[in-house]
Amino acid sequence: MLEILALAAILAQSPAATPLPVPSTESTAAAQDAKGTRRILRLANGQSIRVLSRWRDGAWEYKGRSGWDRLDPRAVTGAELEADVLRAWRAERAASDAKDLDARCRLARSAAQRGLATEALAELDAVLGAQPDHPAALAVLRDTWLLSVPTLDVPAGEEAGARAELLRFGSSLPPAGREVAVQQLARSRDRAGLQSDLARDLWSPIVVRRSFAALALRRILPGEEVRPLLVHSVRDASEDVRRESARALGSAGDPALVLPLTKALGSASLAIRSNAASALGEMGYPAAVEPLVARMAAALQSSTDARAPHSNIFVGRQIAYVQDFDVEVAQFQAVADPQVNVLLEGNVLDAGVISTREEGVEVELVAIRQALEKIVRQRPGGTAREWLRWWEKEAAHWRAADHAAPSTRAGG
Repeated sequence: MLEILALAAILAQSPAATPLPVPSTESTAAAQDAKGTRRILRLANGQSIRVLSRWRDGAWEYKGRSGWDRLDPRAVTGAELEADVLRAWRAERAASDAKDLDARCRLARSAAQRGLATEALAELDAVLGAQPDHPAALAVLRDTWLLSVPTLDVPAGEEAGARAELLRFGSSLPPAGREVAVQQLARSRDRAGLQSDLARDLWSPIVVRRSFAALALRRILPGEEVRPLLVHSVRDASEDVRRESARALGSAGDPALVLPLTKALGSASLAIRSNAASALGEMGYPAAVEPLVARMAAALQSSTDARAPHSNIFVGRQIAYVQDFDVEVAQFQAVADPQVNVLLEGNVLDAGVISTREEGVEVELVAIRQALEKIVRQRPGGTAREWLRWWEKEAAHWRAADHAAPSTRAGG
């Protein structure tokens, strides 16, 4: 459907070409079926479209929303049955390693060259979902046409409206589509207006608008809107927004941005501490390694040494009995006044109350370990104690590391 919607714009850019020869007898018979056949049509401008098509009177027709539309014979340079193209590409995919992200990028490029835009985007979505800055995936999106997005090729007076439409459309797309929309946003001539729009969208009540704004700032305007990004990296309710905001802070190339987040590691709130640790991992600055290890040691110490609150509890019963009688005489009469006492029977026990804080510390330790893995690209173990032993050996190296630039985030 996206190919059909973009067809008019594509054809408008297509240069004149030699008319395509009339199909063979066999293909002509299939093409002249009134219902048409799914094909990939190669256009003179190098792009391809997948449509329900048929051959009529020396030209191709495709099924659009309003019925059959005729194409200029000079605009189409080739046609293949979609089923044949899919069969060949799926065979290539079956022979590839699905866990190899570079191989999946090659599959995406192959799909794009075959005119299989949907399949190419799906492969790139998987790659960017695992490694958001994968260079080969971003290169495919730069080099090939896979998706039509609202354009900024409009008069200067209309750019603000076109940019608003592009922001709305781009925020609704999956990872690969978002990158295409960001590439179009980067063409904006009004940088101040673009920054203002993105700063506004950072506070949108719509989650996808906030996360897309953070992505666009990272790609186009690194180092801008630092204050709101710091807030969103720790306090936003959406994990996606926190992640994109932290990555944008990493793209700023300023290790000083680690300082406010290391302070947040000492917050009384478990959520703030965990989110700050995760944000430091996404930012990727080596300067964050030592503060993360220090917080890990403190959290581990509090979880092992802290004694649960204790008190006493009595479990038993009370038995009332008459211990004695006092005799009182009044007006020549004697009255027995009973003395009642209480017998206690039971045990006094020491009781300890286990608070939920123990579980919270473990959540924080997991966040810190994951953050360290992203920065140092190592996994010495799955426990805090193993990481602390690693730090004893590696502390000198990381204290002397170049703190000016984040570690490569190719691993996500």
